Amino acid sequence: MICRTYDVPGATVDQYDQVVEKVGMEKPEGVHAHIAMKTDDGFRVVEVWDSADAIDRYMQSGLGDAMQQANLPQPTITDHQVHAFDWAD
Repeated sequence: MICRTYDVPGATVDQYDQVVEKVGMEKPEGVHAHIAMKTDDGFRVVEVWDSADAIDRYMQSGLGDAMQQANLPQPTITDHQVHAFDWAD
């Protein structure tokens, strides 16, 4: 399991909403959690996925294009192996 964090300095809630409008909120195959939040300097998204392959499939299915169309600044992407994932509905 992989936890991926997108830190996007300079991004806005409106840009996030534009991306969601393009890709929808239907749960992609292989994802367990999606958390989005405003930060002091932009926006952050934290997701938990089955694998890097599942993330890549979702990026290629339209997320990458939607991020570009929303003119998002380049995110800093960090991946970590998940040790434990509990308390999710």
